[in-house]
Amino acid sequence: MRERKLYSTLLSATVMVLAAACLLLLAGGFPLLGEPAVYRSGLMLALGIVAALLSLWGGWRIAAGKRPQLVVGLVSTFFTVAGAMVFWQYGGKAVSYATLGGAMWFGALAMACTAVVGVLFCCIFGFFVWKLMQPRLWLAGVHWSLSLLALGAYMDYCGEQTATVQLPSNGRVSVAEVMTPEGDKVVLPFSLRVDSFSTAYYEEDTYSLYRQVGEGWELVGSPVVEVDCLRYGDELWAKEDLQLSPEMPQPYLLLPATEEQPVRLLMRNPSVVKDYSAACHIETEHRGRREVRNEVVRVNEPLECKGWLIYLNSYTPMNRSTLVTLQLRRAPGRLAALAGMVGLIICTACWCWWRRKETPQAAEPSTPDSLA
Repeated sequence: MRERKLYSTLLSATVMVLAAACLLLLAGGFPLLGEPAVYRSGLMLALGIVAALLSLWGGWRIAAGKRPQLVVGLVSTFFTVAGAMVFWQYGGKAVSYATLGGAMWFGALAMACTAVVGVLFCCIFGFFVWKLMQPRLWLAGVHWSLSLLALGAYMDYCGEQTATVQLPSNGRVSVAEVMTPEGDKVVLPFSLRVDSFSTAYYEEDTYSLYRQVGEGWELVGSPVVEVDCLRYGDELWAKEDLQLSPEMPQPYLLLPATEEQPVRLLMRNPSVVKDYSAACHIETEHRGRREVRNEVVRVNEPLECKGWLIYLNSYTPMNRSTLVTLQLRRAPGRLAALAGMVGLIICTACWCWWRRKETPQAAEPSTPDSLA
């Protein structure tokens, strides 16, 4: 009776914590009166800690009687996923090396052997997962994954460091220390410079038609590209008629005024940026020896070095080079948070679709007719 009362009390506390967290999330994200600083407030932090502890307790409670089985099953799940990632990464490397041919066949063979090890991990530890895990244990894994995710977020809250640096893409300026937004100087475990910058544009050109209104110009529409011509309604112009001028940023064609139309201007729109990247030169030390890395950083594809992530934010064209804006971030809880997210996805999916043991139905009582 006492244990059931404690369980009911903790369950009520969990509902209250979740309700308070949802209220704060709504208060921070409200379009009119919301304040994003609510997400980093002390109350939100306290609710996160309490929710993480309750998730730990919930997983422990759900796995009652099968806790060793849960631990071994989750460890086997980790090695199964790790084996799948090894097969994916090294298998792809083996294929890419094999396409090069020549001496790269030896590298392809080494990568293929490593990929086979990943397959063995998937088969062996996947068998353990299949035999040990049950829907109830997957639900406990969901709770523990939430706690791991909260732990990673708390570690980032306490130890995260960020800084923004701007470097010209001429390969002459290096940075080895940065200044955080709080004004603290942080010495980096590496030096960084940008050697070059490249921008890719979409190949399709677009055009706009303007008409003169007073001293300004008003957009009329966008002509349609037809092979070597531009069509707008019943009018047709050849692309080769467009002119170049140092005073105009793009090729243009000035259309004189007529009885029906004022002075108009046909101009090619600036090319839309498809992708841009920066070639970075990183120098660091590994076991007392100088180590040099030449890597390319792209948008949404950061570089990692000594626990720091290097993001490409934006760029500003200059006369002979480009000023590249990079964001450096050190997040000590990143691995824990990622592990919690992946665990939450896997455990939730398995909890929903894992096989459930069918309970045998009670046999119907026999009747004299059936015996006959």
